[in-house]
This record gives sequence, C-alpha cells and structure tokens, in this order.
Amino acid sequence: MFFAGMRGVSAQDSVITIQDAIKLAVEHNFDVRISKNEIEIGAINNSWAMAGALPEISATANKSIGSSNLKQKLSNGTVTEKKGSTSQNFNAGIAVNWRVFDGLKMFATKRKLEELQRGGEYAFRKTLNETVYDVISAYYNIVTLNEQIDATKEQISLYEDRLTLTQRKYEIGTGAKYETLEAEVDLNEQRSALLSLQNALAVAKTSLSNLLGQPPGNQYRIADTIIIQPLPSMVDVKQKIAVQNPDILLANSNLIVLMENKNEINAQRLPVVTLNGFYNFAKSSNSAGFNLFNQTYGPSGSIGVSIPIFNGGIVKKQLQVSDVQIRNQQLQIDQIKNNIETALQNAYINYENALKAIELERNNLELARENITIAMERYKKLNITAVELRQVQISYNAVKYRLYNALNQAKTAEATIALLTGDIANL
Repeated sequence: MFFAGMRGVSAQDSVITIQDAIKLAVEHNFDVRISKNEIEIGAINNSWAMAGALPEISATANKSIGSSNLKQKLSNGTVTEKKGSTSQNFNAGIAVNWRVFDGLKMFATKRKLEELQRGGEYAFRKTLNETVYDVISAYYNIVTLNEQIDATKEQISLYEDRLTLTQRKYEIGTGAKYETLEAEVDLNEQRSALLSLQNALAVAKTSLSNLLGQPPGNQYRIADTIIIQPLPSMVDVKQKIAVQNPDILLANSNLIVLMENKNEINAQRLPVVTLNGFYNFAKSSNSAGFNLFNQTYGPSGSIGVSIPIFNGGIVKKQLQVSDVQIRNQQLQIDQIKNNIETALQNAYINYENALKAIELERNNLELARENITIAMERYKKLNITAVELRQVQISYNAVKYRLYNALNQAKTAEATIALLTGDIANL
C-alpha cells in the first residue's frame, strides 16, 4: 500500500488527495527530516557550556617505579654504596580552570547560539514550505497530464471515426485517397502524443513519490479534480508575509548572528580574567639515599589576568570585515523583500488572468463540443471537406489543453501565495 492509512486497498487502486500528499511529505520527505534534525543540533549546541561560561575540571594521576645503583659520599665522610635500590613516585591532582571574564564574549556567544537555534527553526519552516509547494506543483502537474491524456484519447476516438469515414468515402468513390492518408497521419500523431503524455505521467509520478519520501515503484492514482479557491486580500497577505515568511525571518536571524559575531570580535579588546584552583598530592619513596620518604598534599590557587595590547591590528580588520558582512546581509534582506513583493504581484496577476481564461475556455469547450458534433454530421453528408473537419478537431483539442493549463496556472498561483505567507504547510 502507498501509505498506511489506506487499509484494504491495493497499491494499484490507491487514490491520494492533495491533503494526503502533503501529509506524507511532511512526515517522510528526506529534506524535511534532515532539516528537523538540524533543529535538534541547534538545541543541543545552545548551552552555557558551548558558550564557554562553565569551568573546566580535570584530574591527573601518575605513578613511576625505578631501580638504580647508588654510590653516595657525604661531606662527613660517610660513604653509601648500594646496588639495585628502588624508588617509587606517585602524583595526583585536580585542577579547575574558570574563565570568569572574557570581555563579555561568552554572553555574545550564548545569544548567537540562541539565534542559531531559532534560525534552524526558520530554516526548517522554509524547507517544509518549499517541499509542500513542490508537492502541490507536482500533484497538479499529474492532474493536468491525466486530463491531457483523457483529452488525447478522446481525440484518438474522433480521429478513428474520421479515418473510418474517409476510407468509406474513398471506397465508394466520393472521397480522395489523400484524405484517408491525412486522417491516418493525424491519428498516428495523436497516438504518438498519447505515448509522450503517458511517459511524462510516469516520470511525474516517480518525481512525486520522491518528494513524498516513498520508493519510486509505488503505484497510486491521483484525484483528478482541480478546485480553485478564492485568494485572501493583498493587504492580509502582506501582513502575514511580514511576520511569517520564512525567508525574511531567516534573513533577519542571520543578521542578528552577524551582529553577535561582531560582539565576539570586540570582546578580544578587553582583558581576560581566569581563576585557577589546584589540589595536588605527591609521594615518593627510596630504598637508599638521603630522602627515604617524602609526601606533600594540599590546595593552591591563582588568578590570571591577560590584557591585550597589540596583535597586529587583526581585531580591527576583523571588525571591518564584520561591518561589510552586516551591510551585505541588510542588502540581502531588502533583496528578499523585493523578490517576495515581485512574486506576490505576479501570483495575483497570474491568478486573475487564469480565472478569466478558465471561464472563457469552459464556454469555448461547450461550443467546441457542439461544433465537432455538427462537423462530423456535415462531413458524413459531404457538406464540408476533410480539411475543415480536421481544423474543427484541432480547435477542440486546443480548447481543452488551454483550459487545463489555465486551471493549473490558477492552482500554482494559489500555492505561490500560500508559500510566501508561510501558510502552505497548513493547506
């Protein structure tokens, strides 16, 4: 089965709606799942430990054993000579290193980590929305291909009738051979078009399966209805874009990260204060020599202050680069807003034009159907030529294609506006 919710239905008979497709993509699309894992990474990294605010504690231990020959002569005339004397040394300790002040860098880093976590959430929303948009586009592309296939099959049936009529007319001497040949060529052209459409449909279904995170071999059918929904007002859409559009939110988040990077660089100009604490234990023993046993233990501590004086102007250069990066990011934000405004205007234009085309082509389709019926009857009665009948058939097919393309254009415009507002995953 294509997905678990379709109980008792074979894979060949599975029908998925656009809502089913979106749900599958949200749950199984690989890009969406990877992006969701990136959110988890951001949450893990967002800690005071990663910001460098917590102390470091380490423990060490070392033991050594040695054997040596001793020959010792003291100032009082005592002479000690011993072979194979042994010595043992043991050292252990705990050290604490805590940078209590680093020019406020740790606070800037923590704010950056928080913003990076939010940026990961915005990036996830962006990936999710774009994936859903791709699913909608792929879904209605399949719907359009299905409709075009049905239209082509209908055309084939009409062309077969025309071929039969031309053959009969030729056999009884009222028609010309070229009419039969032309009818057969047109019929074969439609059959070839059908093969191309069926191939495009198979490829489109495979592509949709990939977007849904499903194996390419799964078989399913698409609900073949395109329902056009009314669009919200331009004012409402612009208000949503300002607060919900993932591209804008992510770009603003990246700007905050760059500003915190600058704060981190600035922190290099300030002193660094470090607290160090130690507890050491040392013991040594010798089987010969002046010191046969020695043992020391106890705590100790120190305060270290590092004041930057000159580092070759590196910090100044880094700040200059940071300023340029911030300016570039601000320009990118302006560019994103302008691109969104352009896309929004184009989507509304495409939608309005598509609605007009849909209404017009639906009327044309009714007229074309009636016209082709009349033309077939007139051709049977020798009132029109095969060329005229052929032109009527071509016009009928063109009307159906224009209607399906207009419907697809309207749905694409709907999806584009939902993508820009950040609402597309809720469709």
